Amino acid sequence: MKFKRVVFAFMIGMIFLMSGCADKNAHLKNTGFLNSYEELESSDSFSASKMAKNADIANYNKLYIAPIKVVFGTLENTESAEQKKLSNEISKYVKAGYIREIKKSKKYKIVETADADTLVLESAISAVETHLDDKKWNQFSPIAMDITVTSYNSYADGNVRILGEKRISAGESSTPLFESKNIMKDEKISLQGDTLEFEDVKEALDGWIEHVKSYFAY
Repeated sequence: MKFKRVVFAFMIGMIFLMSGCADKNAHLKNTGFLNSYEELESSDSFSASKMAKNADIANYNKLYIAPIKVVFGTLENTESAEQKKLSNEISKYVKAGYIREIKKSKKYKIVETADADTLVLESAISAVETHLDDKKWNQFSPIAMDITVTSYNSYADGNVRILGEKRISAGESSTPLFESKNIMKDEKISLQGDTLEFEDVKEALDGWIEHVKSYFAY
């Protein structure tokens, strides 16, 4: 572990010498999951959202949960076998967590298909490097959900967080009732080895599941 970290640090140093230091204030490159990002309003340094006018989620009592999208920061057709395995683990775990926690409210019936009187929950999981000394929204850097020469130190130093995005709509409508993006700032992704494993992100995913639960806990 220590030897590999030294090797990673050396290689990163060589990259910096050749290309210059990375801009720590780089704005997030949006994943493209949400319909629009320009109209999101920030409520604090780590979240932004938009509610459609006159939207009332409480009027519904059925909920369809779409498959969770995991964004690795790479094109899907170039994902490695390890990334695909991690993606499947994250997607299944998060969806099971949604179902478990939302059922506790006894407000919503989880259904397998969506009709006009059904809420549809879509969500995406990705990773960002946070700069906690910068209090402005969107002042964080995109980072691959993978351990590479350029991402290793950020993960090892505890600077990477889960970014969750969600979209809530009604039936098959293309107009969202609610959209948001949130950084799970209190749950670090902590490496236990030299590769990113499911256990490294599990605590952060639990934080995201709890966050989503709050929108359906009435």
